[in-house]
Amino acid sequence: MRNMHLQTLPQQTANLLNTFDFSVINPIGNFYLSGGTALSLQIGHRESEDLDFFFNEDFDPNKLLEILSQQRKLESVGIEIGTLNTYISGVKLQFLHYPYELLQNGLLWNGLVLSSVLDIACTKLQTIGMRGGKKDFIDLFFILDQYPLDFLIHKLSEKYPQVQYSLPHILKSLTYFEDANEQPMPRMHKDVTWEQVQAKMIQSMRKISM
Repeated sequence: MRNMHLQTLPQQTANLLNTFDFSVINPIGNFYLSGGTALSLQIGHRESEDLDFFFNEDFDPNKLLEILSQQRKLESVGIEIGTLNTYISGVKLQFLHYPYELLQNGLLWNGLVLSSVLDIACTKLQTIGMRGGKKDFIDLFFILDQYPLDFLIHKLSEKYPQVQYSLPHILKSLTYFEDANEQPMPRMHKDVTWEQVQAKMIQSMRKISM
């Protein structure tokens, strides 16, 4: 079991991951931790506090709510089809039906499965294409140390075979920073400036042959 960068998590998030028995959710279906927190645990680049859990199969959020309520006090519960949002001990948790197969096996850590960096990378590209925030660009900046952009673009169609998306739009979004410019920098655990992030996005784009 590889070591994870727990120092990137606020204390309340680290405490929840260390003390909550997430195996009680297993009867609902197979799930895994993804998003910024799963990425920060693996590469240790920035602080991340929310817990985003994905289910490959459809699940019953009301049944999940019942199970979670038996374990801890829940706050600010929101339920929609295929989605449960809540807070436990001040930590925001989202459980989402996400019907896309993992490109790589997840990493088993502390009783949880974490989405791979490659799978998170594909999701980040999709998010940036839908007007991502500064954290998404920063995440991609560090992901590009492991995977070149052209490789990630190639993997998009493999990750989302049934999704109709505009690749030119996603690529254009990679250098659209107006919204992100207005957002604060997250607390970083690896040194980088917003200017360096933007420069790397532009440089990576120039290497892409359409």
